[in-house]
Amino acid sequence: MLRYLIWRLRFELCNLRRLFGHGAEQVNYLAFGANLCDDILHERRIKPLAIRPFALRDHGLRFDHPAPHAGCGYASVEPATGETVYGYLLTLSGRDAARMDYYEVVPVIRRYRRTWIEQDGVRLYFYQTNRSTPGLKPTAQYLGYIVDALNAHPGVCPDYRRAMAATETREPGELVSSYLWPRPAHRPGWLQRIDGAYQLAVLAIFLHVIYRFSLTAPLIRR
Repeated sequence: MLRYLIWRLRFELCNLRRLFGHGAEQVNYLAFGANLCDDILHERRIKPLAIRPFALRDHGLRFDHPAPHAGCGYASVEPATGETVYGYLLTLSGRDAARMDYYEVVPVIRRYRRTWIEQDGVRLYFYQTNRSTPGLKPTAQYLGYIVDALNAHPGVCPDYRRAMAATETREPGELVSSYLWPRPAHRPGWLQRIDGAYQLAVLAIFLHVIYRFSLTAPLIRR
């Protein structure tokens, strides 16, 4: 639990820095998942300094990043020769980019990582999973963010748009007890049950309290 409280405290410090403006640093971030939705950016109080369509070549979109609910996955990107990922390139201030890292659970917990690449003279980064897991499916709501954005994207080929819209979805079920950290397999069964119950309790607190509520974010103006 201490690890997640440290994550929240550091997140609050990032928010406090943002209260004093954007700062001088700017970075290019490729959004291809829920961050394509302006409502999500507005909720997170992330204000892009510029937005433009972008197609990342020789990479493929995968729903292989584990969500907290069994069988569900978030988007990630993997190298894939001949494939293309369509999204929007957001120019963010360094301070908003640091805050986005926390929303994507990069610092401390390290579920995603920043992956940097250069294409067409542009240096950019995207979030790539640290826990690639096959067989996952997005929820209908999550996929909807992507499909809606692709419908407004001027560079998306029709086949890609149709394939994304036809992606099989899964409704969120029970929480995964090993979502925050792996459950050791060598422990006795009774101890694993106790550990699983503890993990579920910590996960519920993290999702509904630690991740969701902030004292400083409401003070940030877009």
